[in-house]
Amino acid sequence: MSLSKSLLALSRATVLLAGVACASLAAQSTLPPNYQTIFENSDAIVMHVHYAAHEFVPMHDHSAYPTLYIYLNDAGEVDLKHEGPDGFVAKRPPTHTGAWRISPGMKERHSVQSLSDTDSDFLRVEFKQLPPDEIKQVFRGEPPPPSIADLTTDFSSPSIWVQHMICHALKPCSVGRTISARTLLIAITPMQVKTNIGMRNLAPGDTLWLPADGHYWPPVSPGSQSMAISFLYPDKPL
Repeated sequence: MSLSKSLLALSRATVLLAGVACASLAAQSTLPPNYQTIFENSDAIVMHVHYAAHEFVPMHDHSAYPTLYIYLNDAGEVDLKHEGPDGFVAKRPPTHTGAWRISPGMKERHSVQSLSDTDSDFLRVEFKQLPPDEIKQVFRGEPPPPSIADLTTDFSSPSIWVQHMICHALKPCSVGRTISARTLLIAITPMQVKTNIGMRNLAPGDTLWLPADGHYWPPVSPGSQSMAISFLYPDKPL
């Protein structure tokens, strides 16, 4: 291939990637302030979502990415009214701290009416590179009981592995293995994580990216609860 053709191909690829990035940013910029992006890389977008008690959130759009919802507190029901001829209403049931739900990719446009007497806080983890048909149905789960101080698997597929970590109340805990896959650690309760650059304090909903560098999992503080999302496919920067 000639130099001019190579430069033309590179230019077209750059424009295409820029367009994808701009589309992603545009979609996020149209969301109400209830949705705040707290982490993003080529694998995922993480948004902290807050609905005040009995708050109404106007009609807005969500991406078609498969999405994991991680609930950070106990809250009541929420009505999601979808746009369309029938305007069907999906009722989100009450949530509990550490509960989760994962859904197939599906574009949505809806408004939100909180029916809860308390605020609702949760994370939306949107998976940017999962094949559209990999998650075919909704899966839900509750956190393991505190008496099970261990690492348990919540969900697994060919591309991702979602785990819950409950730490013993009296001693720090660690997975006891090296980090062999890119992993996003998410705090459900306040916790401290001992990293190679010092101690990190994480509030509920905070994230810590763990590269697949062969290091051992960092120890985390006693009595804490967290979730870990491991990305099993080869790194494919966008």
